[in-house]
Amino acid sequence: MAVFVILLVVILWIYFFQPLYDEFWNDKLIDILVLIPAIISAVAGTLLMRQFDKGEIPYHIWQAFAIGLWCWVAGEVSGMIYDAIYWYDTYPEFGLVDVFWLMGYFFLGLSLYYQLRLVYGAKNKSRRRIYLGLVALALLVAAGLTTLSERAGLGEGYAWIILFVTILYPVFDATEGTAAIWLSFLFGRGQWSRPWWGLILFALADSIDSFYWLGGYAFVPTALQSVLNFIAVAAYPASYMVAGLSLLANYFILRYGEHSGLVKVAAKGKIKGS
Repeated sequence: MAVFVILLVVILWIYFFQPLYDEFWNDKLIDILVLIPAIISAVAGTLLMRQFDKGEIPYHIWQAFAIGLWCWVAGEVSGMIYDAIYWYDTYPEFGLVDVFWLMGYFFLGLSLYYQLRLVYGAKNKSRRRIYLGLVALALLVAAGLTTLSERAGLGEGYAWIILFVTILYPVFDATEGTAAIWLSFLFGRGQWSRPWWGLILFALADSIDSFYWLGGYAFVPTALQSVLNFIAVAAYPASYMVAGLSLLANYFILRYGEHSGLVKVAAKGKIKGS
């Protein structure tokens, strides 16, 4: 925990004080530091997955979750490569980075589907209706926001589909994260919802990033821009940190039980999830 806090402070310091001589290298240093919790979270998800047998539903939940995180790690790396190529040129409107982000959302959505299956049972068709309803809701909300943004003059010069994909990121973050957390608390599995909390932070960071990319900063005062920048820069790496710490906590609980120091022991000696 302390290491992540220090890492977050260093990222914020680099962003606002620009200690290196060139903006590019300051940005790349931040990217490298963000990559650390991104990899840790993906590794933690993989370790947690391996605590279950392949025939168990939790195995599939955390397998899909881990694959989604690894896709985002690939997205972070490809983003750094794109910066090295296009920093002083025009970036492609849609590239490999977007492919990895969308693949990540697909697998996180699959993880949510398996969680619905665990909660409602494999034979209950409600899970499929709820899942498809959430996907449809996310797409409709993203489409509506895209149309409103276009009419407001945001993202001028970009095709509607490019604006849609940009807005889809925070919408997917919020939809998947909120749905998973709601299910976990509703059915008494709060411990296992914690890795999904990171997606709520991603929704916050991605919303601000999308607003900036669409040209929204032209409509807000400079002071508010600084506040938004601070929130986005802090929330983005914190998203990986929250997911990574939660996944590691669940891994240690499963592997070491009460000896992990992360669980409460009832009076009769049975282990309770914290």
